[in-house]
Amino acid sequence: MDLNLQGRKVLITGAGDGIGRALALEFAKMGAHVAGCARSQDRLTSLSREIEGNGHVFCPTDLTRPEEILNFHDNVIETLGGLDVLVNNAGSILKLGGFFDVTDQDWQDSFNINLMPAVRLCRLFVPALKHSGAPRIINISSIAGSRPGDIFPHYSAMKAALSNFTVSLAQTLAPEKILVNSVSPGPVWTRSWEQEAAIASENSEKNLSDVTEEIKTGTAQNVLLKRMGMPEDLSGIVLFLASDRSSWITGSNFTVDGGVTLNPY
Repeated sequence: MDLNLQGRKVLITGAGDGIGRALALEFAKMGAHVAGCARSQDRLTSLSREIEGNGHVFCPTDLTRPEEILNFHDNVIETLGGLDVLVNNAGSILKLGGFFDVTDQDWQDSFNINLMPAVRLCRLFVPALKHSGAPRIINISSIAGSRPGDIFPHYSAMKAALSNFTVSLAQTLAPEKILVNSVSPGPVWTRSWEQEAAIASENSEKNLSDVTEEIKTGTAQNVLLKRMGMPEDLSGIVLFLASDRSSWITGSNFTVDGGVTLNPY
């Protein structure tokens, strides 16, 4: 299937690792020009060495700081000359813990990284998207938004807000023919899980590789396909939503979780 992404201008937040990095690499393989941001310059440098093609731009950016988001916007518009696809991928659990473990500041920090960057980036880039022939906004949410557990309630609440925001924005931007959708991954092995494994290894004095395998195996038991997801498992649906093949899809959420939720509706 030809997704016709050659020459598309695609912005991906949180492109330094995990899902964002996998998306950046896949979009570039399709001939897209990628703008990516992350807090770590080292991770962006590593990505720039591996990514195919040219005409990409990578900027170290702290998305919790509005002034840095504005600088990133200006850099992208100046370098790419416009935008076709905005992928709001950046997000983080930040702190593992139950309701009584997370403080007011933890809630505020989660709001600042999991919701407000998407709000601010959409506000800034919609003018550019209006000039695109195939404008798309794709928000990376989580099944935690609709299926919260008793841990990290702050993260789950913010992902629920991001999915809600997606539907609201889809209605606002429909007259402009800007399609807005979200993708909700299940348990995908990313840096957050690596950090959890490192903490568990330190607390238990077990070997890190053994702890990592225990976490992957234990988590897989709740997945119908009996394995955790990998960042690359999200690429197919995101590239499809960015393509011309998705021209009658907006205001929708797509669950990619290996069969965890099993929701027929």
